[in-house]
Amino acid sequence: MDGKLDLMLRQAQHGAQPLLAERFAVSKWRRESVSVRKLHLQKESARMDSMDEIFQKLINSNFSDLKGLTVDASIPVPQTMINEIIEVALQGNKNIEYCRVSIGGQNRVSVKLKTTMLPWPLDLKLKLFMSVDLARSPRIRASLENNLLLGKLGSFFKALPEGIKLYGDQVVLDIGSFLRTPEQRRILDLIKSAEINTEAGKVILDLKVKVD
Repeated sequence: MDGKLDLMLRQAQHGAQPLLAERFAVSKWRRESVSVRKLHLQKESARMDSMDEIFQKLINSNFSDLKGLTVDASIPVPQTMINEIIEVALQGNKNIEYCRVSIGGQNRVSVKLKTTMLPWPLDLKLKLFMSVDLARSPRIRASLENNLLLGKLGSFFKALPEGIKLYGDQVVLDIGSFLRTPEQRRILDLIKSAEINTEAGKVILDLKVKVD
């Protein structure tokens, strides 16, 4: 009886060896894979740090190393991104509950604006000026095509965020007032001309960038 039991144990051990070897091989492969991924991430992080340092150096020197650079760019900005930017810009504003824009063709924009001053939202129709005013701080201008009475309500000025002004039937957006860092302002200074066109669902910015 004992002899049969010893034989069964030896057979079980012999059968388990391939299984243990397979498990060991899988475990080793997993450890090596993790090590390779960690090494790749470390190299990628180091590369990104180096690129950040180069870009920061360019900004600190006012892009003097790129003197003579000229770039003509056409940048489509989707409506969803514009609404996300507006949402971030309005954080902490106690006068505006929400503001959402819909972009149409021919530089026409619809704005649904809810302020704490009125019990109902405003539906504003705007037409963007094609040319961006780059004198001093860049400004985007638009004509108000409805609710023209708003331009005559002095109290309504208090509801608008800093950087947005209403002069009669003209809305003026001061881009510089929404920039948070000196680096952003330096990049904005490189823009020598800018035009705005729209298609359904997006704004198209045609920019000329030059490093003097």
